[in-house]
Amino acid sequence: MPDFPPLYGAHPCLDFANTVDARGEPVHEEHLHDYADLATWAAYAQWVDPGIARSLTARAEAQPSAAQASYRAGIAVREAINRVFAALSGGEPPPSGDLAEIQRAYASAMAAARLEAHGDRFGWALPDGDLDRVWWPAALAAIELLTAGPAGRVKTCASTLGCDGLFLDTSKNNSRRWCRMEDCGTEAKIHRQTDRRRAARR
Repeated sequence: MPDFPPLYGAHPCLDFANTVDARGEPVHEEHLHDYADLATWAAYAQWVDPGIARSLTARAEAQPSAAQASYRAGIAVREAINRVFAALSGGEPPPSGDLAEIQRAYASAMAAARLEAHGDRFGWALPDGDLDRVWWPAALAAIELLTAGPAGRVKTCASTLGCDGLFLDTSKNNSRRWCRMEDCGTEAKIHRQTDRRRAARR
């Protein structure tokens, strides 16, 4: 399995946006290079069963043009999600074109979804045989976060080293600053200590 980043976004659509590392740097680190990566990541994020991911990957190998189209569509949705929530985290209005992109993806997923009973409740089930199944959950999750909230709790990592990872701050006092304390939080702490030592030597 590829070395995917940890799921630190605290929300499915933000985890999807975070499959690109170091967005604030000139050179980004892409984790989803093709449809196979996308399907494998969907299993890693528990959006689909691993067996379904393998089945869809096999179908993608047999239908490369359709797989490439689905991959491009999924990445377009991912980038729209990233731009929308990055804007909101900075107090800016989200780009209307990106909202429309997410809406189109949501409409596509809902057109294929079935309403099914789960005990005494009902929920939407997505068809496991559609190549787009691996990224549809991102669109559904993004719409839910935008319409039901709390979109105002989405933040961008406070790292000054180019992380720009997105996360939903679920802390009681809304005080989370880092994508992961053990990564960017620790790096920031080290930099602060280094700066203090330099200042003390002056």
